This record gives sequence, structure tokens and C-alpha cells, in this order.
Amino acid sequence: MYDWRRIGRYARNGALALLIAAKLAIAATHVAALDTSNSFSEYGPPMAAMAALVIFILGGLWLLGVKPTDRD
Repeated sequence: MYDWRRIGRYARNGALALLIAAKLAIAATHVAALDTSNSFSEYGPPMAAMAALVIFILGGLWLLGVKPTDRD
């Protein structure tokens, strides 16, 4: 009755799109703050932590079997 593979693919793509959109919004906020600040050392560590978080989230999704290039 339901095409679960198709629903799963849409859910996976939606989740990845939301993750990317959230990270872009956070990065834009940090870049905007950098423009008003004279010190990059204040915002460098949070940006590095954000990049590491993306890598860990994508790695965890990969270990769970969620691959963005998976074809049906």
C-alpha cells in the first residue's frame, strides 16, 4: 500500500536538507558577527566545532546506513 522505500528516501533527503539549512544559517550568523568584530580568534573555535559537528553527524548517518547517494 505504501511505498516505504520512496517515503524513506524523501525523509532522508528532507532531513539532510534541514541539516544543511541549519548549518548554513549558523555559519551566516557567525560570518555576520565576524564583520562587526576585529578578532577572528573569538569566532574561530565555534566555527571549527560546527564543522566537526557536521562531520560527526554525517558519519553517524553513514554508519546507520543513511547515504545521500543511495539509489533505489
